[in-house]
Amino acid sequence: MPTIARIEIIELDIPYPHPFKIALAVMNSARNIVVRVHDSDGLVGVGEGCPPRFVTGEAPETAFEAAKLYAQLLIGKNPLEINTRLRELEQYMLKNPAIRCAYDLALYDLLAKHAELPLYALLGGEKKVIYSNRTIGIDSPEKMAATAKQHVENGTKAIKVKVGTGKAEDIARIRAIREAIGSGVPLRLDANQAWDEITAINILTALAEYEIEVCEQPLPYWNFEGLKRLRERSPIAIMADESIFDAHDAFRLASSGAVDYFNIKLAKSAGIHGAMKINAIGEAAGIKCMLGGMSESLIGVSAGAHLICACPNISLHDLDSPFHFTEEPSIGGVDFQPNGTVTLTDAHGHGADMKPEWIQKSKRIVIGE
Repeated sequence: MPTIARIEIIELDIPYPHPFKIALAVMNSARNIVVRVHDSDGLVGVGEGCPPRFVTGEAPETAFEAAKLYAQLLIGKNPLEINTRLRELEQYMLKNPAIRCAYDLALYDLLAKHAELPLYALLGGEKKVIYSNRTIGIDSPEKMAATAKQHVENGTKAIKVKVGTGKAEDIARIRAIREAIGSGVPLRLDANQAWDEITAINILTALAEYEIEVCEQPLPYWNFEGLKRLRERSPIAIMADESIFDAHDAFRLASSGAVDYFNIKLAKSAGIHGAMKINAIGEAAGIKCMLGGMSESLIGVSAGAHLICACPNISLHDLDSPFHFTEEPSIGGVDFQPNGTVTLTDAHGHGADMKPEWIQKSKRIVIGE
């Protein structure tokens, strides 16, 4: 049986062409961690984690150090015993979901390569075309409306809009966007925890006429009871994002009837293994799921696309993070068109890896051998 021979840990710093603003933060680059797990048979599994301190509680610096500790734990062990390996990571150190995600994706990629299957097939899925929304960061109503219009002209089927700076401003943004794009293309709002209950119900009531499909995380992550009260009064469906990291959160939200949708993000769920548990709870409770993203390159996006193909209950897709970069640091993986169309290949695993020049120029350490 193969063993894990060495592990490369790489810290990416991928610039954005201009600052990307959400209610929680302003981001100038994506600082992600990639792990490349080499086994004794010569195969390499590749995974990526996005550790935004304002969501997962991690930072690139802490995630890089945690990755080194996890690598030392895995060296010499069988990578195909994936459930055991992931349990060891979870039990070794509390939390750290984004860096555990990087290892989860790498091990699933490696397992699929040993099986000589694309990842979606390993997970029991079938290849299909995926349609991602395009996301617009917080800006002036005029600039956001112009961006939305361009996306619709390119053929985008849904638009996600960041909000959360104030009632008047948020309403003005959505009104301007809807007037610019006309009817027929659904809008998905993301408040990133910015509102209290009174503000949320006032804004959502005012926006009901603008064809809003769902509002994501309107309240602080801890306010499960508030989400339930808001859902009971809101004319717009409610989605949990920062409130749902694992299966325990999913069970609490489903049991209380607090939300209409779960937003599964691999960096929150510690990867595919945890994401499938959340989706299963949602499916059992009649709650549809979105597969969302942080700031993943095509490595993380490709893994997410393969998961979508194996989980029909994941009906909404938010995978457009690579379009916010000045340069893509990875090669292979899915084909992502500007209109949000995502097409998988039949390469073994998820099909994506780092560009050699990015490996060379990025902060990097090798554990093992």
